[in-house]
Amino acid sequence: MRALLTVDKGNIQGVRALSKKHSQSLSSRELGFWGLLLAILILGIMGWFGKDATGYPYRGYGAIGWVMAVLIAFVLGMLYYALFVLPVAGSNGWAEGLRLLTRNFINPPPKADTPQKGRRKKAPQTMMMPAHLADLPNSFDHLSSGMLRSHQVLALTRANAFSRPAGPGFVVLYNKENISQVIDLRKHSRAQVVKANTRDGIPIELPIFVSFRVLQDDTKEIISRETIYHYDSAAIFHINYAGSVDEKQSSCWSDLVAPIAANRFVIEVARLTLEQLYQMDSNGNGPKTEIHQRVKSFLETNDQLQGIEIISVGSGIIKLPEEVQKQRIKQWQAQWQSTIMLQKAKVDAEAELRLKHARARAQIEIIQNITQSIMASTRSDVNVTEIVALRTIEALEEAVSDSAVQALVPQPVLDTMVDNSRQMLSWFDEREA
Repeated sequence: MRALLTVDKGNIQGVRALSKKHSQSLSSRELGFWGLLLAILILGIMGWFGKDATGYPYRGYGAIGWVMAVLIAFVLGMLYYALFVLPVAGSNGWAEGLRLLTRNFINPPPKADTPQKGRRKKAPQTMMMPAHLADLPNSFDHLSSGMLRSHQVLALTRANAFSRPAGPGFVVLYNKENISQVIDLRKHSRAQVVKANTRDGIPIELPIFVSFRVLQDDTKEIISRETIYHYDSAAIFHINYAGSVDEKQSSCWSDLVAPIAANRFVIEVARLTLEQLYQMDSNGNGPKTEIHQRVKSFLETNDQLQGIEIISVGSGIIKLPEEVQKQRIKQWQAQWQSTIMLQKAKVDAEAELRLKHARARAQIEIIQNITQSIMASTRSDVNVTEIVALRTIEALEEAVSDSAVQALVPQPVLDTMVDNSRQMLSWFDEREA
């Protein structure tokens, strides 16, 4: 039995097909409860007409003896074979195996119809499994027991009231218990497109994502480390009544989270303008991060989602109408164009200021040189006019050779200053000659 539990999915289907075929062939030969009655009747009659060695008939004693022998042999056989029915060790597995054998013996499965040669095989007239029980083994339908996968748990009811959770592993249904739901303990993810309006009346669309699972019980993880999913038993009770039924179909508990989250997103988006939704800080976080946290907190405290653990809430890229997108592009272009013009005006003003400072500094240097030359000429017989001209030419040459002046003064002005200085020098040379 343990070897059969470790085979893959394809082999399981093959084993189920072989076991079903074998059970159908046996059901055509076994007599079940009527066979036991027939054996008791035949052996009772034989004991009634039996005689001892002296020829004295047994009568009632012989019949009762043979009937008791058959019943004892039947009970001992049932107890022996009950050890091999279930993979559960101990007295619980033995008792449940005996109960299943007794139920199968008293009420065996329906006989399969064997098709005749030359005729098409008709569909077997067996009870169809409900849609929410389609993933369960057929043994739950015939024997009220079976094996559940490691991520499955059953919500059992009795007389339209919640009875208990059962699973994963081997599960046996008690008297008058019915399977209400097959609950998946794995992580679930749901997505939905939300249509909302911002505070300034702009319609937007954005996809939202919600991840959740059945509420886990961390205390069970310490007790049993072999179980993968340690669910909370009280959470199964709440989830069993979380679904709803309308005129068309019933909705599962896992389909309730996304619509509730979408409605909350509509409320949160309506509190902000479109510009606020696009704002980001230096860490890359914006209003959407805060919205995700508020929606998650709302889902965790929602009464309709008791027993469900919300793992994460997220959203995708905001989709705007085409007209709004074009308008935003134009606003973006105008904003950057205004910024560029402002920066250009600042640069031009700074260049003009530096140019004025350079001109003033050159004029101050010329005046200082001329003043020094005049003061020196008073102590000698040198012509003051020539000294002023020479000092002016030296100041012009120093200004032209200065890199700061070259960066600020236009090139045509510098060329004019150089030409003037050369002409004045040539004039003094001709005068001295």
